[in-house]
Amino acid sequence: MPLFNSLQITMDTMRARWLPLALVAAVSLLPLRAAIPEYKLGDIAAEEVITPVPLVVVDPDATEALKQKLAQDILFVVRYSPQTTLAAEVRLRAAVAETRTHFLEQLQEAFKGRTPTEADLGSPEYAAVVKKVGETAPRQFPFAVFGPVWIRGQSDETLAAALIQPVRDVMAQPIVGSKTESPLPTNQPVRLLTVRSLEDAPTPRELESAVQRVSAGQILSLWRARRLVETSFPANQDAMGRFAASYVQMNAVPDAELTEVLRARRMEGVTANETYAAAQTVVRQGQRIDRKALAALAAMRERSLIGTLQSKLAQEQTVASQLSRQTLWIAAGFAFVCVTLLLILWRLRSRPGTALVLTSGGVQALPGDEALSLPEGGSGSEAWRQRALVAEGKAARAQDAIRSGVLGWMKEKLYQTLFRHRAELLSAQQRAQAEMSELERRLEHLHTPLQERISAYEKRIAELEQELAAKGEENRELIGARIAVTRQQLIVERERSRYAEN
Repeated sequence: MPLFNSLQITMDTMRARWLPLALVAAVSLLPLRAAIPEYKLGDIAAEEVITPVPLVVVDPDATEALKQKLAQDILFVVRYSPQTTLAAEVRLRAAVAETRTHFLEQLQEAFKGRTPTEADLGSPEYAAVVKKVGETAPRQFPFAVFGPVWIRGQSDETLAAALIQPVRDVMAQPIVGSKTESPLPTNQPVRLLTVRSLEDAPTPRELESAVQRVSAGQILSLWRARRLVETSFPANQDAMGRFAASYVQMNAVPDAELTEVLRARRMEGVTANETYAAAQTVVRQGQRIDRKALAALAAMRERSLIGTLQSKLAQEQTVASQLSRQTLWIAAGFAFVCVTLLLILWRLRSRPGTALVLTSGGVQALPGDEALSLPEGGSGSEAWRQRALVAEGKAARAQDAIRSGVLGWMKEKLYQTLFRHRAELLSAQQRAQAEMSELERRLEHLHTPLQERISAYEKRIAELEQELAAKGEENRELIGARIAVTRQQLIVERERSRYAEN
């Protein structure tokens, strides 16, 4: 009986430890209730909303205003290639040299190999050569100026220089096409970005060069630039002016797409943040809900949800640890019961057996030493033997009853109890595991945008550091300031991520 009482006490103790654990698990699995009111843009707040934790909220309106201000700091980009002027000079000199060679060859042929003289200038042969060479020569070539010089055998370098100088002076200014797809902004300065070629995209080094601000009025159209070259020659040399103006070409291109790229790069990661301390009023009663208030409420809701999920996750981890300990307790109790049963069976089997001996009367004797102590013969001796046999039969039946009945009932009762508790434990573990999986999924859903923002900031810092290493001294402070701002925002995002992980 003491053994049965100890087993019952053990089972009651395990049941008493298990019931509170089940209650805690049931309470922790209750659905979340949002305490933050749901407002829409333009609603009137019915009550004050106070944040229980510090908040860093992005102000959408202030951020948009700040980005517009920064966008104005990025000037409209006009790509300018000074090498175009040199190319125009080379083309003009090549045209003069080629025309001179062709003209002299035709003169030699027209005069039958005779060297032409100045007296041949007005001859029909001379006029025929000018007409023929003019068909293949550049348009509006001034034969009236260059022809006499070539016939005399003089150098035309002075005339070529007179043609090139106005072209060089005009093309020292940026010249755009007369009709551009991206018109220049009026009454605003533009950024003149010096590049090597107008056809190729600017290199990073060119983009990081010193900003050259010019007025939009200083940029010439192609038509105006050619007119300036024409009017630079005297009235009696209008042919020279028209020929020289034909070699003026545009050397600048307005680039609206590159302007937008630079503005987007400048505004990347720029936000205007509003900081709220703990216990500070976020929304006042009667206030009209604007985008700033919506952002603050969304941040509170996010922090609240993260905190609730973390609390539930901690509770689930506590429940799981307690379930693990309960499993160990049940296993230990089951092992204790098994050992106890084995001891009981061993004691029952190790009891001394009954040594019955047949006497002359055909009656079995008492066991052990008692049989030796009984007197032999007589009626009293015979009665004693009968009584001993009856007593021993009762003892044998009692032992059989204990072995077959009590032990069987005890084992069945114990096994049923253990299996029932084991089934309840497995069911609770499965529910807790399912709930923890759901909580981890929801927490990961909230945690993923933070990681994406942190990765974006880290990537931007790496790009800025590469640009800082590849550029000159003049803009190191500007890129250093960009890196500092980006790292500050990265610290804020990492704090959010750390809070989400804790």
